Amino acid sequence: MNHVVSRKRSIGLIAAAVGLWLTGAAPSHASTVTTGDTGDPAARGIAYNWTVNMSGFDSTAGSTPAIAGNLGSLSWNDPINAGDPIGTGWTHTSRWTALTLTEAADLTITLAANGSSLVPAFSLYAGQQQTDNGGNGGWHVYNNAGNFDWSTADPTYDSSSLNYIGNASAAGTDSSITKTFSLAPGLYSIVFGGNPPAGTPGSSVAYQATLSTVPVPAAVWLFGSGLAGLVGLARRKMSA
Repeated sequence: MNHVVSRKRSIGLIAAAVGLWLTGAAPSHASTVTTGDTGDPAARGIAYNWTVNMSGFDSTAGSTPAIAGNLGSLSWNDPINAGDPIGTGWTHTSRWTALTLTEAADLTITLAANGSSLVPAFSLYAGQQQTDNGGNGGWHVYNNAGNFDWSTADPTYDSSSLNYIGNASAAGTDSSITKTFSLAPGLYSIVFGGNPPAGTPGSSVAYQATLSTVPVPAAVWLFGSGLAGLVGLARRKMSA
């Protein structure tokens, strides 16, 4: 009888542990998505449209507000900017997110056309930079595939650089792109934009972005090893 009770308790312990694991693994809606600068970013270079704080198993899917709206169809890489000393992207027609990660995580970024003609593309940088230090008509071109420093165009502009991590760009007519980055805790900047050949310069197209985080594998392995220990303990009890 004692063996039966012990076995039931052990099974219950395993079930509870698995339940806790599944609960923790299920993505939760990020309640910290907020709108940023809603003014005219053309006057100031970078103006973050969204601010997001994330940790653990988190997601902006279903968040209120949603990371969605309109951006320039050639904002990420406009051929008209070829040869520019900084880059080929338009800062003021892209849409920027200031992201804070409170723990190391695998960050998955998805950018979709949301029913528009957008050919989506995005870049990820370490660090945040609120402005290019310019007034009206401030320098607002950025490098979508590397570090950039506005002081290369004019020494009076902000010389601090965003540190390039990586990007993703749709191929052909793909209407959605997804990429995962393994990141340390810290501050990051994500720029969402349109990539040729969609639309024409100056046209506005719809977009929808989703961010999700999963704690780095080391944390998962640590929990998993603890769960394995509980299973082993239960087995020893049942075989006793």
